[in-house]
Amino acid sequence: MKSARTYWFGPKRFGIGYGPRTWQGWVTVLIYGVLTISAFKAIAADNHVLRLGSMIVLTIAFLAVFLWKLDTSK
Repeated sequence: MKSARTYWFGPKRFGIGYGPRTWQGWVTVLIYGVLTISAFKAIAADNHVLRLGSMIVLTIAFLAVFLWKLDTSK
C-alpha cells in the first residue's frame, strides 16, 4: 500500500509565492537560518571565499529540500 506524499511547502493562501505549510517546513526554514548565521559568524571575516562558498552550499541544500517537498498542484 502506498502512503500519501506529504508536502512541507506550498502556495501561499494570500499573495504570490510559496511558503511553509507544516511544522516540518518551518523547522527546515529555521535550521537553514541558524546554519547560515552560524557559518557566517564562525568563518573569519577576511575569508570571503569560504563564507560565500558555505552560503552557496547551504542555499543549494535548502532549495533541494524545498523543491523535493513542494506541492505545485494548485
